[in-house]
Amino acid sequence: MTTLEFILAVIIIGVVLVTWIGVRAGRSASTTLEGWMVNDRKMGPMLTWFLLGTEIYTAFTFLGLAGFAYAKGGGVFYNVATNDVGYALGFFILPAISLIGRRYNHVTQSDFIAGRYQSEGLGIVVAFATAIILIAYIDLNIVGLGSILTVLTDHRLNVMSADIIGFAVLAVAVFFGGIRGNAWQSMIKDILMFGAIAALFFVVPYRFFHGFGDMFHRMMTEIPNRITMPGPTGKLGLGWFVTTLLLTGFGQWMWPQWFNVAYSARGGRTLKLQAVFMPLYQLVKVAVITIGFAAVLIFATHKVPGNDVVILLAKQIFPVWFLAFFALAAVLSAIVPAGPIIMMSCTLLARNVYAKLVPDVAPRSVFRLSRGLVFVVTFAALVLAIVAKALIVVILLVAYDFIAQLLPAVVIGGLMWKGATKAGTIAGLATGWGLTIVLLLSGHGQVWHMNSGFVALAANIVVFVLVSLVTKKVPAEHLDPFMAAAKPRRAGTVIIPAIAE
Repeated sequence: MTTLEFILAVIIIGVVLVTWIGVRAGRSASTTLEGWMVNDRKMGPMLTWFLLGTEIYTAFTFLGLAGFAYAKGGGVFYNVATNDVGYALGFFILPAISLIGRRYNHVTQSDFIAGRYQSEGLGIVVAFATAIILIAYIDLNIVGLGSILTVLTDHRLNVMSADIIGFAVLAVAVFFGGIRGNAWQSMIKDILMFGAIAALFFVVPYRFFHGFGDMFHRMMTEIPNRITMPGPTGKLGLGWFVTTLLLTGFGQWMWPQWFNVAYSARGGRTLKLQAVFMPLYQLVKVAVITIGFAAVLIFATHKVPGNDVVILLAKQIFPVWFLAFFALAAVLSAIVPAGPIIMMSCTLLARNVYAKLVPDVAPRSVFRLSRGLVFVVTFAALVLAIVAKALIVVILLVAYDFIAQLLPAVVIGGLMWKGATKAGTIAGLATGWGLTIVLLLSGHGQVWHMNSGFVALAANIVVFVLVSLVTKKVPAEHLDPFMAAAKPRRAGTVIIPAIAE
């Protein structure tokens, strides 16, 4: 058996085993839509921690951050700060969303928005739009998996073939597992990822330099412009950094799959624990970014694609048996996080678009359609991956430009301000999404040295507030119980969601 055959055999066996574990763990809970999507709202702290972690630390973390550091420099640190801001907000936002979802039996983000603004039409629009945006996130995982397989096979497996294999593996793994199965898969994936990144982080300085001291000294003396802003492109300055941080930090919980995780949790305390301990994952990001900067020195004489940096280094320094383990961890970092994303996109289309447009459809039919759409949605992401290749981080940043536009509707109007209206939400979203499309298509990734998505979000908020001030509010008999459900009342030591009088 050749080296490549051995590595591929380990990957295949590992992926099949992890998929089987997910199917076994989630089979009993995945017989209904609520069980498949939110585990009947019974997920405990440990599984929720891994589920959140695997959604945040994906192929993007494993490959994309190193690639971004290697190609574009110090601006990459925005991503570490993003999660620090996001976790602080998540401490307050996720428990509130969970309580409202439990009170009103929400399964998706669209359920939340339709309930808050008493508008099924708005829910349909948001569901369809976010399902489309999620395809870009799925694309990120397909591109990551394709890059891994292409580099491992020394490009004997072309990119398109690698992407097709990625599509097939993702679709099958998601179809059977459900959210509970994905949580168990996440635990295995994260343990492997921690081990793989830790090994690379500690071996690189001694394999290519004379230890950490020499490596950091060479970074400071030989590539100072690379490890600071604005980086080699000269475009990622402080204005871009701050506005990108605000856009992605505040927009982090606007992704529909986080509602899915919030609804799955056993209670608010489970989600608050995640916000407290999730920053431990940040150590992985710091290690990967450092590897990316080291790669600038290591590959100084010949430039390589940014997405390939981590796997190329692993191939140079690890023995075959450990390279197989490393490759399996990388492959799982692309496969496992795609699960809730694909599930949410499919459920939004089935439950919040199709079921709302077709009256009297049976819940069982909605469930079957949600699962059947797994292959359709993942195939759409495959097509995007083939026709629109890009650096992994760029894919994510573009998707954030769009998804963050939900911030006014979800956080400001959904949890804080009773004066927000359906008309204000529609006008704000139209402004934010429209301006984002215009700026991106015209090549304006930045406006006045600010992230264009942030500029669109600022315009969105202004329009959202102004239109809400002059349009009809949601009746108090609907809105007051909704808002009250997010504020738990204490009875002894038990937290009980507030119920309207």
